[in-house]
Amino acid sequence: MLGPSNLLNKRLARSLWGTKLRLSAVIGMIFVGVFAGITFGGYSANLGPMYDSMYEDSDTGSNLADIWIDNKSALWSPEQVQSLCAELESSWPSESSPLDGCEGRIVMSGAMFHTTASGQNIINSVWHGIPYDAEIDKTWFPDGHSQGKPAQNADEIVIDEHVREALSLELQDIVTIGVGDGVMDFTIVGFAYHPLHIFMAPEGSLFPPESGEYVVGYLSDSGMERLSGNAEGSANTIMLDISGTPSFDLSDTEAYEGEEMDSVKESILSSMEETGLDGRIRDRGQVESIELMRLDLESTKTMAAPFTILIQLIAAITIALSLQRLVQSQTREIAILRTLGLPRKSIMSGYLLAPLAIGGIGCFLGLIAGPYGMNGMLDFYEGIVGIPIIERQIPTNLYLSTISITMTIVFISGVYPAWKATRIDPLEVLGGDSEIRIGSNYLQTLTRWMPTLLGLSARSSLRKPARLGMTFFAIGVSLMLAGSIQMMTVGLQDTIVGGLRDGQTWDAQVFVQPEGEVEVVEWALEREVPFEILIEAPIGTLVDSSDLQRNFVLVGLQGFGEGESMRETEIIGGSEPIANSEITQVMMDEGSLKMAGWGVGEMRTISISGNDLDVEIVGSVRGEVSRTMFFLQTDLSQILGYNATSVYLDFPEGVSIDDQLGQLSSGIQERDSLLRGIESLLDQQTQVLGAIMGLGLIFTLAVMFNTMVMNLAERDFELATLRVLGASTRSLSVMLLFESTMIGLIGGFFGVIFAFGGAVGLAAEFSTWQFFFPVVLVPEVALQLIGAVLLISVAMVPVGIFRLRNMDLVEKVKDLSQ
Repeated sequence: MLGPSNLLNKRLARSLWGTKLRLSAVIGMIFVGVFAGITFGGYSANLGPMYDSMYEDSDTGSNLADIWIDNKSALWSPEQVQSLCAELESSWPSESSPLDGCEGRIVMSGAMFHTTASGQNIINSVWHGIPYDAEIDKTWFPDGHSQGKPAQNADEIVIDEHVREALSLELQDIVTIGVGDGVMDFTIVGFAYHPLHIFMAPEGSLFPPESGEYVVGYLSDSGMERLSGNAEGSANTIMLDISGTPSFDLSDTEAYEGEEMDSVKESILSSMEETGLDGRIRDRGQVESIELMRLDLESTKTMAAPFTILIQLIAAITIALSLQRLVQSQTREIAILRTLGLPRKSIMSGYLLAPLAIGGIGCFLGLIAGPYGMNGMLDFYEGIVGIPIIERQIPTNLYLSTISITMTIVFISGVYPAWKATRIDPLEVLGGDSEIRIGSNYLQTLTRWMPTLLGLSARSSLRKPARLGMTFFAIGVSLMLAGSIQMMTVGLQDTIVGGLRDGQTWDAQVFVQPEGEVEVVEWALEREVPFEILIEAPIGTLVDSSDLQRNFVLVGLQGFGEGESMRETEIIGGSEPIANSEITQVMMDEGSLKMAGWGVGEMRTISISGNDLDVEIVGSVRGEVSRTMFFLQTDLSQILGYNATSVYLDFPEGVSIDDQLGQLSSGIQERDSLLRGIESLLDQQTQVLGAIMGLGLIFTLAVMFNTMVMNLAERDFELATLRVLGASTRSLSVMLLFESTMIGLIGGFFGVIFAFGGAVGLAAEFSTWQFFFPVVLVPEVALQLIGAVLLISVAMVPVGIFRLRNMDLVEKVKDLSQ
């Protein structure tokens, strides 16, 4: 019995080898799935240790703080800082982990005056005053990827390593910096990193400017005293280090993990009230720059397994369809072997071994290429965030899990064809009854109105609805990879980039200290420059419908009607706020409303620097990157006690930023530079997303090609009969074209449905309080997806015509004699 079984297996192997192109496509899909699983899995596995080494409390780490207390509109004296730290130590809750450290420092926005061959550039900056013996939130000097030492003297500064190359800076260079009250020179003594500035974007923004257009520097405490004029030991930020790593609430989970931190915050708030200080209290999950990096890491981990499974699912469908076709082509051999007494178990084993062999080859190739993909992704990540990833290795469990998932899916794909092979009835096959099939009366009635060839084409396509449905499903899954990402990318481009480019008319945003807007306005009036004072402060907090505390940005504009502000807002629900209302009227971005569980027309209580305020939400706004609440500037200035944090300028012809404006400012942001930075980041992300979209289209091509070849192979007898009866090759080509067009249109429609569903699912998965993905069905994207599938389908027609022209008519129709 072993001989006939081996004979069938050899026949199966030869049949598979005879379809080299389809076999290669299937192996390629499995290879890509394994490659992607190892690439993304290894990528995420190596990011975690990098963050751990940077954040850890050690001689080589930065000792990231656990809690930050800050107030952007006030400065605490050295005595107030010491008093609060002493109060915290004495009243620290006994059930919580002990307090290891309490340090205060000044963090101020400012500007760097950088001179190049083209002239002097005024660069938006942030300056930290860090004592030389600081123990919390220190600068990070990784071996081989940093230079120099921390700043110690009053004229020394450490510049963030991110901008060293972009600005062509070196140790001992002299840099000129300011904070809105004159400028001073400092000597560069080091280039390092800081845990709060892994991602080089200003607070309140998720998009970094172009490289070299935003600078962060780290002075000594005496250097900050010299720059700002404030006494050494003064602070607007206080950092607390708690023993161990206390749990904090994660913004991307439904569970609440912040119970331990809540008791600590209550104790801190009580101590602040006791010492008379106001400020924001935030843990690691509420600091955007830290939470964004954690979310990026978690999304990478989340994305790896589903991406691998989707690819392997497409490969599994293709394998199942191919094996099903092989069973049909070998029905006579199987029937003969069954007549000779070969048991069904032996027949099934061959069709189960085939997908395992195919999967094994694909897995082997993926295992070889996976590490190269991982290193490429890590290099790409280094290029975006500028942080070195020194240790790189792929965990053994990642190899095992990826292979086991892949081989399980591939094995399951062969079960149905193998079972079907054992169900073949030798009497039915050898009797000839299965050679000729009569079309469905229902299909004949349904297509009676069509011309003869088109009706025949439609009936032939629908003759096997199960397989056709699997084809459409595979196309949908393929386009889910490409289309969903494309829809999300286009949504971001249209709402964020489009709004900044077309909906805002300012050329420069000049940041100022409180009351500093007066001099900037005078500068603008002297040069007849249109201006607008505004408030933009990331100091708001709210408690959402899940009782979670969230931070957001307060924005106060002159108005929200057409032409009333240089920053137009797209109101998608409700109306504009009315000034001086009994309860302050505000608008919120759609992401904030959705994530907080709030709605237009509701009365809510928010907190601004620790002070509660009742507001009425009267409108919803689209197109904001950060979670934002919009006020009228006159209302917000009365609440905060100052008129502006920045000034918008719309330069007329011949007017630009000069040294005088730079010295009056605490930093200047040019709109074109911000726009280029956003587009650059999106372009970098699109490189990876473009590769995924390309894979989706390639898989669609493979599925369509597989379907076309199988349809033609099954209809050889039918097409040969038509040719013998006088049908021309041209008319049969028209029939194939109609069939391909119909499959392409229906498949494209399925693809759009899957793509939009995938985009909604991805947006729901990846949207967090820090970053909200808007998903809008863009007609252009839907038409592109349908057009791509239709083009691929029609492009398969020449393959059918070639097979039609080279068909051996005598061989194909001789079975009619039976």
